Amino acid sequence: MKRYVTDANNTLSRDELGFTRNPDAELHLITCRPDVAYQRISGFGGAFTEAAANVFALMPPELQDRFLLLCFGGAKDGDPAAGGNAYSLCRTHIQSCDFALSNYSYVRPFDSGLRSFTISRDRQLLLPFIKCGLAVNPQLQLFASPWSPPAFMKTNRRMNGGGKLRRSQYEVWAEVLAKYVDAYAREGVRISRMSVQNEPMASQAWDSCLFSAEEEAQFAAAYLRPALDASGHGDVKLFAWDHNTDKILSRVQSTFGAPVNQAGKLPLAAAGWRAEGTVASDAFAGVAFHWYAGDHFEQVDEVARRWPDKELLFTEGCVEYTRGEDRKATQERKAEQYAHAVIGSLNAGAAGFIDWNLLLNEKGGPNHARNFCEAPLMYDRDKRELVANRSFFYMAHFSRFAPVGSRRFLTSRYTDDLETVGFLRPDGSRALVVLNRHARPRKFLVSEGEFTAECKAAGHSITTLVWGEDEVRDR
Repeated sequence: MKRYVTDANNTLSRDELGFTRNPDAELHLITCRPDVAYQRISGFGGAFTEAAANVFALMPPELQDRFLLLCFGGAKDGDPAAGGNAYSLCRTHIQSCDFALSNYSYVRPFDSGLRSFTISRDRQLLLPFIKCGLAVNPQLQLFASPWSPPAFMKTNRRMNGGGKLRRSQYEVWAEVLAKYVDAYAREGVRISRMSVQNEPMASQAWDSCLFSAEEEAQFAAAYLRPALDASGHGDVKLFAWDHNTDKILSRVQSTFGAPVNQAGKLPLAAAGWRAEGTVASDAFAGVAFHWYAGDHFEQVDEVARRWPDKELLFTEGCVEYTRGEDRKATQERKAEQYAHAVIGSLNAGAAGFIDWNLLLNEKGGPNHARNFCEAPLMYDRDKRELVANRSFFYMAHFSRFAPVGSRRFLTSRYTDDLETVGFLRPDGSRALVVLNRHARPRKFLVSEGEFTAECKAAGHSITTLVWGEDEVRDR
């Protein structure tokens, strides 16, 4: 068994442990049951934003290369500790978001015919940045989210400050989103997943738009899904919610259960989509969620139980500099916040975890609304130095050891002082992540079948253990 540890003194330090036959062990166990497997892992990653792309463009080429290998590179010479985080699932924004340099849209004001549609702004910084990630990992998948329709389509006539998409513009906005997917495809960048709206219940000082559950359902089922299908992008999976976990269950109930009223705006039959008389759940492939209202893992778990055919993804979380408690937090606490969220989300049924910005400057920007945040990787412009925060290496304990196609398996632990999640990897090997958020070290026995291995979780540490089936096979 290989052990990788990150704590105050180590970063993915490696050593080896051994299993022994111990059928009578019953104390201090972390029990692993790879035969009881759950959801398939879709990936881990962060977000390509215009802000991150701007910072990336300012870096010297050698640091750009280092950044790309740290994020998207895999194990070096077979050693995960020496490689990169192997990010495989990332997010990006459609039109502008708060982590853009300014508000921008793909069409000019009042152009409902969309003759002015262009992604030229994205071609300046954002698309080249995404293509750099794809060059390192061609299998990288993208999840796209809109923060706001163009101002002229909204009730408040602004991209910022909430407002709603006007009913008369449902068809037009759906066409913009379909054109976006098509334009990106022509650039060699495939969008595999899309949410209807980022944080549809939040009226923010930056790019935002409000959708009720019924409005989200109607727009997705009667407009957006048919528009994507008609444009040849029926493989793009639509996700509901994309907001915090505190209201996720009631919101998904309302959205998925909403009846679809085909308003005659789109040729649905020609697109191969029959929405009339159905409920909206058929239009959605999954549910996305964020962490800003706290854990509420129990609600995520209930969503996974009620809709087992839907993919659940954590799509945004970050340490916010605008919140005093976050600004004053130690790197230790921030890293543990990430690991706790990953473990809790996966154990509740999530198939993947996407951090917010992949890269920011030393001030937590740029951000056109001054909504500054921390990122696991940051570039100090004065020192010309790429800073890897502890959270980046805590993320590594998941992304480097649970590749796409892994299955979460059942784990149980003898104490709540340790948090655990296990993965059955595509090659049949096992990976177990153990988080200790307490100052006190904890001894434990990793148990599979009749075999156990003695281990210790140092105070404020994260440990990943990897072993093969042959190490716990009767012999």
